[in-house]
Amino acid sequence: MEEYPLHGETDGGHEALIGEEVVVDEGGSHHEAASPMDVSGEMFLWTLFTFSLVAVLLSKIAWKPILAGLDNREETIRKSMDDAEKIRMEMAALDGNRRKVIADADDKAKEIVGRSRQAGMEAERVIKDKARQEAGILIENASREINAARDKAAAELRKQSVETALALAGKLIGENLDEEKQRRLTDRLISQL
Repeated sequence: MEEYPLHGETDGGHEALIGEEVVVDEGGSHHEAASPMDVSGEMFLWTLFTFSLVAVLLSKIAWKPILAGLDNREETIRKSMDDAEKIRMEMAALDGNRRKVIADADDKAKEIVGRSRQAGMEAERVIKDKARQEAGILIENASREINAARDKAAAELRKQSVETALALAGKLIGENLDEEKQRRLTDRLISQL
């Protein structure tokens, strides 16, 4: 059996058709070879059987595990999204708590500063009052000491004045008084002043 190429050439009374293969056997009869585009019933059944067999095998071996893996993956993604939403909500709650704690701390700090300022002003007032009282006491004590010193100095001055006056009077009178008489006379004159 001879095969001729598909070129549309003629060779010794045999011709080839374009796009088809012509087979010439020794008896000189022509018949066409099967084209890949030709559908035969037997080939269709074998293809259908092979496809069904592969489909059944794939469904048992590959599709169920693949679908189970995809379901697991979908569940994992769904759980991750739920967890992410929970975390977002918890973070929002924590952020709210953080802001509340900061606001409370700020209020407490302001309150402490206010109390400290008030305590400082109260301490200043107490210190000033105490200083005024101590200054008053010091002035009063100084005044007493001054008065006592003045009274003492005045008494001493009177005594010396009387003694001087008696001494002068004694010289004038010419009488010499003894010490006992002079002291009595001095005491009497001092009490009269």
